[in-house]
Amino acid sequence: DIKDGTAMGEILGPDGKPFMDGLKRTDLRLAWSLLVDWFNPYGNKVSGKRKSIGSVTMGLLNLPPSLWYKAENMYLVGIIPGPREPSLDEINHFL
Repeated sequence: DIKDGTAMGEILGPDGKPFMDGLKRTDLRLAWSLLVDWFNPYGNKVSGKRKSIGSVTMGLLNLPPSLWYKAENMYLVGIIPGPREPSLDEINHFL
């Protein structure tokens, strides 16, 4: 679980205290995972790998790990249009 690692404990909040400090606070603090994935909207058999659309999603890391990437817990941030995957420079404009 990400909350058990040392990295999350080292991130400080605006009050100078650890951002993820259990329930020792009155405000809600959420940790999100940003994911970018590419898929062929027509299926691989129809157009090969020549067509590609990207999805930008976020998963809530405050949930138990078994629930992080279930569809009902994902937040769709955006769609990156095809017909091909953009270059690194181009994708930075979307993110």
